[in-house]
Amino acid sequence: MPETSSPETHLCPPAPKQIPSTPVAAIRNPERPRELHFQFVTHACMKFSGRFGTLLVDPWFLNQPIANYVCWKFPRAVIPPEEVVAGVDWVYITHCHEDHFHLPSIAHFPKDQAFLLPEYDHHPGLRAQTMERTLRKMGFHNIRKLRSWESLELGDGARLTVVPAADSRYYEWENSGIVIEYAGTRIIDMNDNITDEHLCAQICARFPEGFDLGLIQAAGTSMFPGCFRMSEADKRAVVAERHVAMNDQRRMIELIQPRAIAPVAGDFAWFAPQYAHNNWASRGTPLLFRSLLSSDYADMDMPLLMFHPSDTWTRERGFEQHHPTIDWANFLPLVDREVARFWPKVRALEAWLDEVDLDNLLARSIAHTERVQALITREHIDFTARFRHVIEGPDAGFSFVLKADPDSGFEIDWTDDEPVDQTLYVPQREWAAVLEGRMLWTDIQWNGEADQHVEFRYDIARFWYWLEYYVAINTKQPQVILEPDLYPGAPTLDLSKGVFALEGEWDNVFAAHRPEPGA
Repeated sequence: MPETSSPETHLCPPAPKQIPSTPVAAIRNPERPRELHFQFVTHACMKFSGRFGTLLVDPWFLNQPIANYVCWKFPRAVIPPEEVVAGVDWVYITHCHEDHFHLPSIAHFPKDQAFLLPEYDHHPGLRAQTMERTLRKMGFHNIRKLRSWESLELGDGARLTVVPAADSRYYEWENSGIVIEYAGTRIIDMNDNITDEHLCAQICARFPEGFDLGLIQAAGTSMFPGCFRMSEADKRAVVAERHVAMNDQRRMIELIQPRAIAPVAGDFAWFAPQYAHNNWASRGTPLLFRSLLSSDYADMDMPLLMFHPSDTWTRERGFEQHHPTIDWANFLPLVDREVARFWPKVRALEAWLDEVDLDNLLARSIAHTERVQALITREHIDFTARFRHVIEGPDAGFSFVLKADPDSGFEIDWTDDEPVDQTLYVPQREWAAVLEGRMLWTDIQWNGEADQHVEFRYDIARFWYWLEYYVAINTKQPQVILEPDLYPGAPTLDLSKGVFALEGEWDNVFAAHRPEPGA
């Protein structure tokens, strides 16, 4: 009779062999108490420390915008970068999105910094090597890859375990989460690593003692309606009726059931005037999480910890607040105050973008799309969709179609006049910035306005997701270009790209949250 595996075996396949990189008994900070200390730095960047040393996760700790310089932070980062990087023994990066793998932030680490990356052992290929290739291009070579469910001994009994992406998220396999255990405390950080029921069951089977703290993505952001060509009145009507399902947060609460829960990685803001409407149209606030717990899970007695930059937590002492309390019910005026503080940076960035070359846009666009067509992958096309890009402006006024289906693959067509699912209107300045490598095509939907022509279907979202990964030929941030043939003659490494200093930036960092003079 053939052998069959038990449900427990199915949930917990053998973990990779543990190969400690440091002695189990190593103690780097003997003066510290033997407890797991958590500090929320900003967004998804956080520190876990103890006598074993310090692990930093997902470095985006500068007040510099991401997503083609559109998305800033609110609340802002408050810890100066030299303090963030001081004494960090390891940096773990969960995935390659810019708000977790921010190259200008990473540039503050010394070149011998130890980096830990997920291996993506079930997905070989260039896409799986993006983070390592980028770090090596930046001059970092102390890199270790960890496979799915692999554990790394950090010293003094501390252990880091990689949680892979859910099987059902087969198109988003770059994501990962972590579990860190030390001195009787266990924390799970899932941030953007969206679960399904099977992954939650695997987590619970591997860690039956449960978790003292669960970190999970906050309500996040949405491009609809903020990035769509609609009147303000129509956008506000959509926002008024919008319902956020928060399914991933529900799975964390119901299936993983940490003893306390904290939303992270949702602190986006839009500072430039042309994008300011996104502050009310495209993001939620932590109040959504609080409402979810109080309305649907009041009987679970699960504390909600609302971390702001610099706040800390230990199991022994609990939550310690260092940042002023944010009045989320009235956060738009607070964003306006932060915009005023950072206005010199916003203005410098806009002036830099104004320097783009607008000559011969049509010819340069045709040449660029031909290079993309020649270099782009043909994998993971299991959807059918058609988009038109319209480049708008006095030096532009042209369009082309992007189309994909499982049989024909991907094509950029300059002669296709047939109907499309969606049109994206892109300003000529931003498109010229893409052609120069100042911006990336992967994020251009944040800079443009979409117009939906058909009823939404999942293939449309899948096509956008696919473009976000592949249309820049595995490059994920504009500061490091991984495929030089895409931008002939352009520098492939420029860590100052889009980065501007602000005098006194790290002084009086809580000013936006204190009463204005005379108030």
